[in-house]
Amino acid sequence: MVTRIFLCNEQTEPEIRDFIREAIADISEGEQYIVTWNCGNIQTLKVGDRAYFKRIGSANQGYFASGVVVPADREYQLKLRSARYRELSEAYDIDSQANNFRVWVAWSACTSFDETLRNDYLRQLPSFQGMPLEPQSDAGVFREEYVQMLDREWERHTQKAIRAGKGISLIEVYYRWGLEDIQQGFPQDALESFRQALKLNPEFIKAYLGLGDAHVSLREYGKAVGDYGKAIAMRPDKARLAYYKRGEINLLLGQYQQAMADFQAVIEIDPNYVDAHFALGNAYFKLKSYEQAIACYSRVLELSPDRDLAAFRRGRSHYILKEYPEAIRDFSHAIELQPSNVEAYYYRGLTYAQPSVADETLAGDDLRKSIILFQTQGKPDKAKRAKEFLATLAIDSLPKTTPKSIHAIAASEDIATATTKEAIATPIATPMSSDDVDEETSPLIITTDTISTDGVIAASQEAITNAEDNNAIAETIEKIVEVEKIVEVEKIIEVEKIVEIEKIVEVEKIVEVEKLVEIEKLVEVEKVVDRVVEKVVDRVVEKVIEKPVPFSIEDPSTAEKLAMISVMAQYMRDGWMVRSVDKSQVGYDLECHKDDLREAVVIKSLTSDRESFAISAIEIENARTNKDFVLWVVSGSAENPELRCLRGRELFEQFDLDPLAFAAKVKQTTVQLEFVAVALEMPQ
Repeated sequence: MVTRIFLCNEQTEPEIRDFIREAIADISEGEQYIVTWNCGNIQTLKVGDRAYFKRIGSANQGYFASGVVVPADREYQLKLRSARYRELSEAYDIDSQANNFRVWVAWSACTSFDETLRNDYLRQLPSFQGMPLEPQSDAGVFREEYVQMLDREWERHTQKAIRAGKGISLIEVYYRWGLEDIQQGFPQDALESFRQALKLNPEFIKAYLGLGDAHVSLREYGKAVGDYGKAIAMRPDKARLAYYKRGEINLLLGQYQQAMADFQAVIEIDPNYVDAHFALGNAYFKLKSYEQAIACYSRVLELSPDRDLAAFRRGRSHYILKEYPEAIRDFSHAIELQPSNVEAYYYRGLTYAQPSVADETLAGDDLRKSIILFQTQGKPDKAKRAKEFLATLAIDSLPKTTPKSIHAIAASEDIATATTKEAIATPIATPMSSDDVDEETSPLIITTDTISTDGVIAASQEAITNAEDNNAIAETIEKIVEVEKIVEVEKIIEVEKIVEIEKIVEVEKIVEVEKLVEIEKLVEVEKVVDRVVEKVVDRVVEKVIEKPVPFSIEDPSTAEKLAMISVMAQYMRDGWMVRSVDKSQVGYDLECHKDDLREAVVIKSLTSDRESFAISAIEIENARTNKDFVLWVVSGSAENPELRCLRGRELFEQFDLDPLAFAAKVKQTTVQLEFVAVALEMPQ
């Protein structure tokens, strides 16, 4: 098939701007736009010939549309109407006249008639030197050796026009649909969209990358490698992303040599590609080439000093090489960058415990901290491993010297109280993905396998002496976390003298607490031998958990709190950093961050007795103008809440806007009604 140039002069085609508007509307719906066009006396056009449309005349001469010659509907095919034209292709229309034929052409991309790919621009390009760009005849053949360069410049031009809102491309529409399907969890639909794009342009590299991503979502890794390979074969000098994605798959499959080759190819194309240096370091680490891994991680930290995982991985490499001072330096740096990096605490504790370092107090501090974080992040196996190693350290469980960390268990009343208060009041860290390949982000779960009697009494003393603090603690816990399992004490602790509570209470009996809190259901103290301790524990429980669970979803205030908890837990499970903000100031409830992503989150609850919720004017303005705006609507029971996520203007598409109230505020000389709040209702 050949590439032909159709000419358009606005003087002879006054409706051309209307054609372009219609084309944009059709293409945006995923349909080609069919036009019939004059081709002069040329009778050699074939179905499948590629077509460019060029503006001629006094100004802005250049290309404004592209497509392909298609067959006319049978009732309009000239060859079926007259034996004289039997040799013509199915593209010719019966509207043709003697020596002035018309054919059907389907547009797949176009720009504004005033935003053409101009001749004077092409003439300046070295690749078009010597190419005659002036029109010769309608539907004339474009010289084959220049077609690929024209295609490339046209693709760049349409991309620029699309960003400016002055053009459209059916290929880009299909590609965008594919990306949206992957994001929304429909990889099979995404495959079809990317294949449609490739039918229009078999050399559309981004579509092959999209196919690879869809196959990864389906865990069809072999097909994904093939898709990325096709993109690489087309433009090996520009395919850094395809190399990187293929390298990630090879690394996942344990094909480390192939992965290294891909990452090195990325670095050859772009020496400052940070992710490629980090991934190459991971491949060296897996191959136990720790010196090379250290070099890669060091390069990552040069290019991006805030990469805590690079610092941690470099520390791991130094640790394996028994370079303990360097390992401690890197683990400490990783913790400074990301305080919830539990693996860094754990391995720094192991490093402090090495004979050549032998700082058992600091080792104990780090291991205890790692146990708390492992439990908080729902990793009981790793918490158990840290406990077992902690038990091997040659240190007393109650050191007599002043500890170097507040996480150490102290003998004095003040230190015990501070330790217990910290364990209760420390904000829950957002679950972070470990750098280990087999690590998975766990749901937000708070577990504590063992709480010593010292901790219970210290917490009780704090509850008695400072009720306001406990109220603050209760409010914080009620807003942030859904407590699933708090305490199971399986041992009998022998206590001689725990702590004096206001110099009155002295406990000398054995305490056995079997179940303090059951998951989301009830608060129950099964057995407390000493009556005084039982009274103190009950008072703490009453202040920390003010009402039994499950809550009633019909209570609006409770429904709002449960909706907040459900949405925060969803983000935390996915590795987001979550911060509560005052929505009266900014127009949303939460700020959520993950890598370079940001979302401004508004949370609304729907109870069974109503199908609407109130929304403020500033929240509606955010929905219209803030690209990061996200609305979560939570409905259903407390045990099985249903979460719906709406982004941007989807709010106005799925809900009806019904004003609830207006506020009249007097200005200087006039009175103006100011919109306050509206209710959004589901359309019937």
